Amino acid sequence: MRKNEAKYSQVEDPEGTADTLGISSVMTQDMSGKRGNNYTFDLAVMTSFEGDTGPYLQYAHTRLSSIKRRANVSDEELANADLSLLTEPHAINVVRLLAQWPDVAQNTLRTLEPTTVVTYLFRLTHVISSSYDHLQVVGSDPALKAARMALYDAARIVVGNCMRLLGLTPLER
Repeated sequence: MRKNEAKYSQVEDPEGTADTLGISSVMTQDMSGKRGNNYTFDLAVMTSFEGDTGPYLQYAHTRLSSIKRRANVSDEELANADLSLLTEPHAINVVRLLAQWPDVAQNTLRTLEPTTVVTYLFRLTHVISSSYDHLQVVGSDPALKAARMALYDAARIVVGNCMRLLGLTPLER
């Protein structure tokens, strides 16, 4: 975290955040595979911000939270956003994955395998991450800005709920 001093100084509780990242690292690794399978404990891989790790999930949630803070779009604007403006392929891909969440939750309840949620969460965060350059919020036309922010806010809520279901604490910064 200290590699970026500007961002590090914005974190209210660096030690608590570091603890949350560490716990997310281990728990995500534990839940990434089926319960009956073994895995190799590798701290370097587990704590990386790249690849399918707990810190990557935390980064994805904090980035969505950051977009919401910077966009400065009111809840009323989000509720009244014209979602028909979301016609870009990247937006459609995010919507499709968000729509799969209820089925993923049901399947997880049926199989009692947390890996179902973890796998879905990585798929969703990868699609969201690939959309940032194509679906910019800040600097967009006001109507499009509200629609894109509503999409990202829905994604932030789903990512956060998935993380909480897994016992992780989603970070805002």
